[in-house]
Amino acid sequence: MEPLSSKDTQNLHQGIQKLYTLRNLDTFGVDALLILNQLVPSEIPHLHVTPVRTRQVLHTFLPDFPGYTPELEQVIHQHFGEHPILHHMPQTLDGVYKLSDFISQKKLQCLEGFYQQFLRPFGLEDQMVFFLPNANSGSWSEFSQTDATLVGFALHRPQLSFTERDRLILNLLRPHLFQAYGNAQHYRQLQQDLSQLQQSLNHLGLVILNTEGQVQFVTPKAVVLLKNYFSKPTGSLQLPDHLWAWIKHQVTCFTKNLDLPKACLPLRIQLASKQLVIRLVVEQPGDRYLLLLEEQTPSLLNSLELLGLSPREAEVLFWVMQGKDNKAIAAQLSIHKSTVRKHLESIYRKLGVQSRTEAIAQALEKLGFLHSLPLN
Repeated sequence: MEPLSSKDTQNLHQGIQKLYTLRNLDTFGVDALLILNQLVPSEIPHLHVTPVRTRQVLHTFLPDFPGYTPELEQVIHQHFGEHPILHHMPQTLDGVYKLSDFISQKKLQCLEGFYQQFLRPFGLEDQMVFFLPNANSGSWSEFSQTDATLVGFALHRPQLSFTERDRLILNLLRPHLFQAYGNAQHYRQLQQDLSQLQQSLNHLGLVILNTEGQVQFVTPKAVVLLKNYFSKPTGSLQLPDHLWAWIKHQVTCFTKNLDLPKACLPLRIQLASKQLVIRLVVEQPGDRYLLLLEEQTPSLLNSLELLGLSPREAEVLFWVMQGKDNKAIAAQLSIHKSTVRKHLESIYRKLGVQSRTEAIAQALEKLGFLHSLPLN
């Protein structure tokens, strides 16, 4: 085998370096063909991506080549099995091959579809083909029934001039093309994942803080919620004082009692008929903090049952909080005034209070309900 010259080695090394700079999967084919054609020039270099089951080949050419006509695409599809290199699959999946490896020139010219309708109209007599590594194996008949996709390169020349030096360069380049192609695929997937994540974050009220209370990341929705419920934040990189004070208290509770859940009890801030629910997540003491902000239209009645009250007791306390007296509550609930008094006695006992006012204050405190906080 003819050894590579120092110039060939240098060019190959530069070509490999260029391959690993390719990131855009949409332009990968053209970019890779430009590199390939500098190392092993040919008349029509092209990339072909072929689902073996459907054989609907997707071709990529250099910009100065107009591509195949629909009629020629039909010829390629109809005479797919005539191709000597494809006919010897999957043997030919593991390296670089030229037509003369499998067929004489005389027999090649007898192929009505592949030669007479494809190669000959372009004035081509030779072709060198290789595929990117594929894990599938077995006979071609078995392989052709799989859902595998073949990614390969084909080079064409008007004379039988491909050499072993060309084969060696392509064999050395092949694994790097495979890796670069995989990199471009992974890069696209990462871009799609990041785009989906960004879309999700745009609908999520999220704030990430350092331990000094400085905002490291905030979503647009969180900015709007903070502005609505805290009219005058202290700065774009700092939380409102009232909110930061609550966070420090929660973190102190967390560090003193490691049995507390990492997701602390939420802070609820009432504004008109809506409520901002703020949940603090402490990753590790001394690490960053996460705030999850959600605006809700709260149901105070349902929330009161969380205090251990029965559904009827929750109804009574709810109407107490609306300023109703026992007579009005009895009428509202269609019960006797004495029943209302008994429910109130049970409510006081469960909340550890002795009056209506204390019951209201205790319920609001335990549930984390606050009215809209004063301005800073």
